[in-house]
Amino acid sequence: MDFPDVTLPAKPLFQPGDVVIGKYRIDVALGAGRYGEVYRVFNTAMGHMSALKVINVENPALHKAGIEAQAHALCQHDHVVKILTADVLNGAVLIEMELIDGRSLEDRLFAEFVPVLESLSFIKDILFALEHAHARGIIHRDVKPGNIMLCAGRAKLSDFGVALHPETGLSPSGHSHFYRPHASPEAYNDNSFSASSDVFSTGLTLLRAVNNQADWKGALGGADWRALVGNGRLAEQMGVAPYVPRALKTIINKAVHRDPGQRYDSAVKFREALQRLRPARSWLRESDDHWSCLFKGKTEIVRFIPATNAVDYLVSGRRQSFGSKRFDTELQARAHMAKLIGESTLLKPTARRPRPAA
Repeated sequence: MDFPDVTLPAKPLFQPGDVVIGKYRIDVALGAGRYGEVYRVFNTAMGHMSALKVINVENPALHKAGIEAQAHALCQHDHVVKILTADVLNGAVLIEMELIDGRSLEDRLFAEFVPVLESLSFIKDILFALEHAHARGIIHRDVKPGNIMLCAGRAKLSDFGVALHPETGLSPSGHSHFYRPHASPEAYNDNSFSASSDVFSTGLTLLRAVNNQADWKGALGGADWRALVGNGRLAEQMGVAPYVPRALKTIINKAVHRDPGQRYDSAVKFREALQRLRPARSWLRESDDHWSCLFKGKTEIVRFIPATNAVDYLVSGRRQSFGSKRFDTELQARAHMAKLIGESTLLKPTARRPRPAA
């Protein structure tokens, strides 16, 4: 079975107004997934709003202990959604978390185009969170757009509900829930989890973000995602969008390499590689034929003109000859447009000065 976790009811477990374990008054259901349901609740004992996740697990007491250990280790980090308390109710674990006044990266990808530079910023935040977790022996195992919460231009990593923690004695063989579509091949095939497997999942998340792939299965062309995950070729099948800068493609390919020995061996190394990139233009795709950005106080536009198979590059309304061209075919024109976007998203690396001879 590919997702041996929870069986969700046809309707939410709780309704608005319900009071759970005497202190959580249900306000509204926020969402549901394979691992549980999430509600916005009012904690009547503490007098604040929070998010409450309800998850059915095989051993609720052990799972509660794991959540409490993680909360103690992680609660001080700015890029981790804070876990407040954990309780057990009728074979389920209730996890109270801080309520983020925003939406997930997955929600954003479904709703609108997310510029490449914004995705880069979000993933760097998440890598900071993973550095903090990995330094404490915690492996997340569930990095995906739906578990990245966005608020005020920053990102926080959420849902450590299936993470491994050394203090609890939990092991891959005794705790089998994890998000399989984003799993590294060694995690999917052998239940072998490490900081490197979280790096892989984060790399795949970055790929989906820069590609703006909310519905990633649609990019597989009917291929069996299980086989692709098992042999480490899911990212290859998805491909990288043509407007993504070449330097970023190189970093993503290394992060999702099927061989752990060829992958970034830590979240630190992955983040440092992203930080060496030099952001420039945050291009917004307004339509397939029209891209725009604000750079150094000037509006820049790249547009495709179907009638003539032409591409125009405009700066403050003035056509720039270096990027504006006509082509014989639409395919050539669109390839040129993507190249313009990709090459201008980042500044070129600065040349290193040669060291003086000893």
